[in-house]
Amino acid sequence: MMITDLIDQDDFYEYLKGAGVPLEQGLSPWECSQAALQWLSVQGDQERAQFADSVALLQKQIPVMLPEVQEALAVLADAL
Repeated sequence: MMITDLIDQDDFYEYLKGAGVPLEQGLSPWECSQAALQWLSVQGDQERAQFADSVALLQKQIPVMLPEVQEALAVLADAL
């Protein structure tokens, strides 16, 4: 049996924080996505492009992602 670590809401939170998104503790994945979209709205083209590339890379890991994180990531991907 193969055991794999799932990307959970804490991982998603840390991922976005690492990308520079200012987030408050305790946000749900959906709230994190909304905060990221708000943050992106005031970023320059280069930052938005880099963030879009990061989201695309993260999307490749969907099979190891909790459904609520997958849905929150889809919100970001659709907006980019």
